[in-house]
Amino acid sequence: MLFRSVSPLLSLLIASCGLAPQPSLPKGDGPGLVAFDADAPVGAMQWQRPQWEVGDTFTLLRGGKQRVTFTVAEKDESGYRLVDDSGNAHERSLDLAMRAEFRKGEDEPSHELTPEDVRFHWPLWVGKSWTCRYADRTAGGPSLPIEAVYVVEDLDRVSTPAGAFDALRIVRRSRRCDADGFLDRCNVIWYAPSVGSEVRQALGDTVVELVASSQKAPPTDATK
Repeated sequence: MLFRSVSPLLSLLIASCGLAPQPSLPKGDGPGLVAFDADAPVGAMQWQRPQWEVGDTFTLLRGGKQRVTFTVAEKDESGYRLVDDSGNAHERSLDLAMRAEFRKGEDEPSHELTPEDVRFHWPLWVGKSWTCRYADRTAGGPSLPIEAVYVVEDLDRVSTPAGAFDALRIVRRSRRCDADGFLDRCNVIWYAPSVGSEVRQALGDTVVELVASSQKAPPTDATK
């Protein structure tokens, strides 16, 4: 696949299938976060970074068929390590940026975003935008330079199998930085502050939704 539009929910589900071992990762890197709105409008509601704890679980349903549970297995100053039903591991920063995926029992990543795909830039508010650039590296494939632009469009009330949530609608547009012949990609993420995680994603013609979650500590409340 010549262009990958990385989604934390989708990529985690794909990785959980336990594919055969692949060659080492290609070389490549990116500058990371390159632009962001620094100041919220006066009086705007703001949502701070959530805190996940070891033992927290998130169960997702993709396309109404594929159900996978992810458990926070480790947490330290560098971020989180989640493990799925198949024993594959997934690394996120404390800011919930996507970093890497590891097949069960392997120490080297099978997929890595360097330095990371900045999925969220805290605090969030309606109207905020940010841009990141990274190398999307999959074992056995090329290193793809990707730019992703995020915009928080609105606060919606969405219904999922896990219940109804007030969720920030975040539109993600991504493109390859090394070629003009590929169409830009667009995903829509709904982040629910009450859960501290995405509760729905629209990925092309496929929907990924939260089915259930179990958390030791409630996420932070909104502030002005």
